[in-house]
Amino acid sequence: MASFAEVSDILWRERELLDVLAFKLDQERLLLADGNVRWLARATREIELVIEQARLLELTRAVEVNALAQSIGLEPASTLAELAAAAPPPWDELLEAHRRAFIELSRQIHEAARHNQRALDDAWQATQGAMYLLAAGEASWHVR
Repeated sequence: MASFAEVSDILWRERELLDVLAFKLDQERLLLADGNVRWLARATREIELVIEQARLLELTRAVEVNALAQSIGLEPASTLAELAAAAPPPWDELLEAHRRAFIELSRQIHEAARHNQRALDDAWQATQGAMYLLAAGEASWHVR
């Protein structure tokens, strides 16, 4: 049977991973803004590794949260808000703090990923435009 302490520990680890993900996305943003593509593949791979770790930890969290929820009379697929509402003090406040932190981290990660994707799309379009101009220039050079 899972305890509030075990679930909270898992949530702390998950928050830490999401914080690392936000950091890695910010690193990627800085590389993109600087036009430094040398480390871009590595930064992207590091992001993928953090996402894999977060997914594995998410599975652990789901199992433990389900067990805890059932032990206090909630449905197995209860949300963190429902778990916090049913938890005794001080766990109610701590679980609610975790919930708020997840919302904020999710917002930051979504915004950073969207920004990075836009920057990658812009870089791709610029590269395609440059290649077109080079090809057009090369064609006119051969004609002369």
